[in-house]
Amino acid sequence: IREVLVRGHTLELKFCVTCNLYRPLRASHCRECNRCVLKWDHHCPWVGNCIGLRNYPLFLGFIAAASLFTAYVCAFSVVELALLARMAQRAAGGAPG
Repeated sequence: IREVLVRGHTLELKFCVTCNLYRPLRASHCRECNRCVLKWDHHCPWVGNCIGLRNYPLFLGFIAAASLFTAYVCAFSVVELALLARMAQRAAGGAPG
């Protein structure tokens, strides 16, 4: 542990034995990427990268796009199923709807 004076406060920097360097504050070592990531949140298997300070806005954009696409697919699946049900009802000789 190394002590650093910042704006009159003493801060302790931890040493990462894997990266062989002193980590900045709020940095963590990711076992998947084998590197230290500032403000590490998690390792995302879908993105294939660590989610941290530098790519957090991009990750939120990815989540938003995936959510919109999921809503789009669900909405048009419901519409398609309703149309198929209506066609099946007409083919069976039911009342027109």
